[in-house]
Amino acid sequence: MLEELLTEMKSGAAKFFQSYPVKADVLLTGIEWKDFHLNCQIASKIRKTGINALVKQKSDHSICMSCSAKVHCSIETAAFSPIFIKKRVAGIILITPIKEQREWLQNNLDLLELQLDLCSEWAGAKLENHEMKKENNQFLGEINGIFHFIHEPILIAGRDGTIHNISNRLCSMLNKTQAELIGEHMTEVISVPDWLKMAKIANQQEMNVSLHTSRTVRKSEPYLARLKPILSAGQIESFLIQLNPILKTMKKEDKKFLYSFHDVKGTSEAIQRVVEIAKRVAPSDSSVLLRGESGTGKEVFAQSIHQASNRKDGPFIAINCAAIPESLLESELFGHVKGAFTGSNADKPGRFEMANGGTIFLDEIGDLSLHLQAKLLRVVQERKIERVGDTKTTQINVRIITATHRNLEELISEGQFREDLYYRLNVIPITIPPLRERKEDIPILVEYFLKSFSQKLFRSPKRLSKDVNEILLHYHWAGNIRELQNVVHHFMQLEIGDLVTIKSLPVYLSDLYKSQVNKNALQQIPAVTSGRRKKHSDEKEQILKLLDQFGRDTTGKKKVAEQLNISLPTLYRRISKMKIK
Repeated sequence: MLEELLTEMKSGAAKFFQSYPVKADVLLTGIEWKDFHLNCQIASKIRKTGINALVKQKSDHSICMSCSAKVHCSIETAAFSPIFIKKRVAGIILITPIKEQREWLQNNLDLLELQLDLCSEWAGAKLENHEMKKENNQFLGEINGIFHFIHEPILIAGRDGTIHNISNRLCSMLNKTQAELIGEHMTEVISVPDWLKMAKIANQQEMNVSLHTSRTVRKSEPYLARLKPILSAGQIESFLIQLNPILKTMKKEDKKFLYSFHDVKGTSEAIQRVVEIAKRVAPSDSSVLLRGESGTGKEVFAQSIHQASNRKDGPFIAINCAAIPESLLESELFGHVKGAFTGSNADKPGRFEMANGGTIFLDEIGDLSLHLQAKLLRVVQERKIERVGDTKTTQINVRIITATHRNLEELISEGQFREDLYYRLNVIPITIPPLRERKEDIPILVEYFLKSFSQKLFRSPKRLSKDVNEILLHYHWAGNIRELQNVVHHFMQLEIGDLVTIKSLPVYLSDLYKSQVNKNALQQIPAVTSGRRKKHSDEKEQILKLLDQFGRDTTGKKKVAEQLNISLPTLYRRISKMKIK
């Protein structure tokens, strides 16, 4: 397979230089290159340093003059350029003159430099694609190898719809054997329209499909398909597909999930102190007022307190007082009777009645109108409610947990919040710290969200680059945990690889990082302006400053080239032209 790639690359390299009187050759590690670099000292040096080499005249070149193989070497004039793959030299592009054109090449080596760089980059990309395809095949082989141990209903299908492998669990659901399904088309499993839709999917997502679950009758059942395209060289090679019955999925979703204190992530003293207080008051029926900025997790604490109380088997009913118009909120809280207002065609219980025997959570209590505050005060005091349009009172048994991000004391002084209601609700005040005051918990929260989204989105686990870790730790997080969760969700959806980089972050965070990098760079060295031709002296001064900063060895020069946004060979040419020592 590598021989075929080499033939293709030789043909491509020849096309790069077909307008010039030269011959282009490609030498790769393991093929031709081995014997060549052992005999040619220039090739050996290129492999070690990754630097271009030009030989105008072999007899005048210092390396060639000392080479033991110079007598047998047929090359008199040549240009060498390394082929890089993952920052290592994997081969070289060799340019030599065709018959009787040595003098032309000697006089026009500078003319070919750009074309040589382009050809090297193209060759490196071809090799990298080949490596990716090879890794992808190995990955598929490993997946196929563990199919015998998988208990999930999954399969792998090629882009053409051929089933490459299928789990025993899915075979049982289809009432067929692996031998009957492997090698068959996906339309043996799902409907033709579903496969046509599936084949067009370019990224990970979910879709509803009709699954053929009967051997004899063409019976189809609704299933939820989770798809993960498997890429090779940037192109979709196959699909990893998980199939689950929609009815079972719905049952899982219908079962209401409530958080517990186990879901409050963090080891900081600030959050542990709050958790300890909440755990201590959870068994009682005392009213709790949760305070904190938006996104700090007030509802998570409310649910956790309910789950740790004696009312855990009762209902947990939550309502956001700021999300419902005031004209409807009274009915939502206390219910109404038939005919109480236009459109009320039947009796309807309110949230307080629904929470009877359990807990009611009133979020954003600071946004409640004074009229409803008066009605709520009576409920808190007497544990009785009166439906809208009714004169009859109903006794209720509920625990009341409230939450707000507003300053209630300030609202009281402004006459916007009843002081008597405040004292009734503020029996056990718990203030949840913002994320910026517990930054040591950020790595724990990120890890938790990564694992959670990895499972929900059917994605492989991700690692964070050093730069991403830094920006997450130093950002002020105005939206607190909710904002952090959204950021993790964002890069889990966008990042294709296993390493999360700055490019995968939301624009406002990546821009913040860039501005910080530029600010730091300006403090150290003048910024490099791309797209403008600098004066020779300015460019030379810039390179000298960077060399002084990063060093003049190969590693330092690679960093200089990255700062200037040029290739390492181009930097060496500029150093040579500017006579920089």
